[in-house]
Amino acid sequence: MNLAETAGTDLSTLVSSFTGPMGTQFAAAAPAVIGAAAAIAVVLWGVPKLISFFKHSAK
Repeated sequence: MNLAETAGTDLSTLVSSFTGPMGTQFAAAAPAVIGAAAAIAVVLWGVPKLISFFKHSAK
C-alpha cells in the first residue's frame, strides 16, 4: 500500500464519518425544510394573485 492509497482511504473514512451524522440530521430535518420552502413559495405566488383578484373584484 502506498501513500496515495492510504490518503485516499483516510479521506474516504473522514468524509463518511462526517456525512453519516449530517445525512441523518438532514433526513430528519428535510420534511420541515421542504414544508417551509413550499409555504414560502405559496405565499410568494399566491399573495400577488389574491391582491389582483381583490383589485378586479372591487371595480
